[in-house]
Amino acid sequence: MGMHLNDSKKELGSRVDRHHSIGQGLLGIDVFKRIMNDVRFDNIPIVLETIEPDLWAEEIRMLYGMINL
Repeated sequence: MGMHLNDSKKELGSRVDRHHSIGQGLLGIDVFKRIMNDVRFDNIPIVLETIEPDLWAEEIRMLYGMINL
């Protein structure tokens, strides 16, 4: 089991799967704070599936920084 993380360019129910960088889409930061602090996701692989390779290191640091906020 595993999951992928990305923000969304399109609204819920649009039936369009367009990925966006963390915090730059319609989901908002709070969704990712909840995921990073939910024990149900401990010890499962999480794959960053965002659109901008130049931001990947920053997004990973941001996600880890959300733990226990």
